[in-house]
Amino acid sequence: MPRKIWLVGLSGSGKSTVGPILARRLGYRFVDLDREIEARAGESISRMFRRRGEGEFRRLEAAAAARAARKKNVVVATGGGWMARRDIDRTSGGRVRVWLRVRPETAIHRLSREGAGARPLLAGPDPADALATLLAAREAAYAEAEVVLETDGREPEDVVEVALRSLRHFAAGRQGGREGPTDGRTEGQQEN
Repeated sequence: MPRKIWLVGLSGSGKSTVGPILARRLGYRFVDLDREIEARAGESISRMFRRRGEGEFRRLEAAAAARAARKKNVVVATGGGWMARRDIDRTSGGRVRVWLRVRPETAIHRLSREGAGARPLLAGPDPADALATLLAAREAAYAEAEVVLETDGREPEDVVEVALRSLRHFAAGRQGGREGPTDGRTEGQQEN
């Protein structure tokens, strides 16, 4: 089993929910980069965006990611934009990146339970449109992940089961680390 598992994907994909369950099942530590940033900054991310700006948040995010990268036996939940950043080393560096793929509609439904406005990049008048725009901008970066899992219509425990199976396949060098289509189509779409 890989010793460093980094969960990537949109806000609402399930990283902060699936991560602790996966870590517990593996006997690993769990690190949520957003929570680490908030703890070090002494304020919420939404407040940080308002007071200090996105640039300061991204600087703190890079530092938190560098600290997490030094750990072993860890599951890391990244922020939604981490994988898409061009100013950081996104190569695996001994970590296995797992893209928790989700449709924007599903993510918005999940986020609405906690208030999408708590997410700075979704605080505008149309969070669904904002999330679709973010996905379009980030999808190519997310697709660099070694393991891709669909989370739509799945409970967190089910996602963990599929993740464990896919990670075992990946670690063994077998196919199976990518679930569903990997060419940008969503499940159920056909090529024309």
